[in-house]
Amino acid sequence: MFTKGRVAHHNLLYIFLSFMVAVLVVLHGCSDKQSSEKAKTTDASSQEKEWLSILGGVIGGSFSQFAGGVSRILTQKEPHLKISVDASAGSVENTRRVNDDPEALGVVFASEGYLGYHGEEIFAEEGPKTNIRMVTLLFIAYDQFSTLAHSDVHQFEDIVGKKIASGASGSGTAQTLERLSRLAGIWGKFTPIYKGGSAAAEALQDGQVAAFQWLVSVPNSAVIQLTAIKSIRMIDLDAAAKKYGFYEKYPFYLSGSLPEDAYEGKVEPVRTILMPTVLIANKAVSEETIYKLLKHVYAPEGHQAMLQMNQAAADMTIENGPKAFVIPLHQGAYKFWSEQAVEIPAHAMPVD
Repeated sequence: MFTKGRVAHHNLLYIFLSFMVAVLVVLHGCSDKQSSEKAKTTDASSQEKEWLSILGGVIGGSFSQFAGGVSRILTQKEPHLKISVDASAGSVENTRRVNDDPEALGVVFASEGYLGYHGEEIFAEEGPKTNIRMVTLLFIAYDQFSTLAHSDVHQFEDIVGKKIASGASGSGTAQTLERLSRLAGIWGKFTPIYKGGSAAAEALQDGQVAAFQWLVSVPNSAVIQLTAIKSIRMIDLDAAAKKYGFYEKYPFYLSGSLPEDAYEGKVEPVRTILMPTVLIANKAVSEETIYKLLKHVYAPEGHQAMLQMNQAAADMTIENGPKAFVIPLHQGAYKFWSEQAVEIPAHAMPVD
């Protein structure tokens, strides 16, 4: 009887010890899991510290649409990035702000990217913007110079003595009108009204201006809204550009035509001035971020998302990429374009 009691006691002790060992193993596993989850949370928190801004343009403009499209794709694929899309007057302002902000990217015309980097024209007094770097072509902009169908403005020189919505102050659109009118000898002989986008279209609709000029992608929402209310014409700017040596003086512009189906037959296609529109970044934005941005927006899914945002994203092809290479590439962009076997000219090689 005594022997049986000792055996039972030992069995109970063995069961108890086995149970305690199992509990300790489970608790240790939970502790490891909690530590692992805590580490992951800590890592994620530290990643979230990378904040960026992408500068677009005025409401209703292509700049803001493309800035928003790039931002959405990048944050969906890289959720640790926190990106704000900021409005601005346009290309000139964006060039300045990207140069000054180590966390900024911006949509600009190739002209302002080039002139800003080299400190020419409007940037001459303040000096070169040597912190900006090229990332990619976004789309080709068309200079759309609209007037009402019954207007007496039929050619570029007819704007003398009139009020013209020239684009927002500080925008590449306004600078384009000033460049062409200076070469034509009529700068100062008309009144530029510094409005762009929907505000400029409304000014033409209400008779506040005789015409409105806007360098944007096609089709454009503000122009579409205008054609729904008024009958309009667009002026041939290419003829004036060729007449006054515009393309020779400003080689970053292109000669072209408004696409046939741009506005569903409501606007007669005309010859006009074209401008590559690009994305630039401050050189301090990390190489990895810029590289991933390009990988995501040029992936089939990303490119489709850009097309849904604006049809002009059809210009975003590997073949068109070099049209943007007017200043040195960002290191992350250089890595991406090199992988695509794109030939990079000497003036676009990284300088960092």
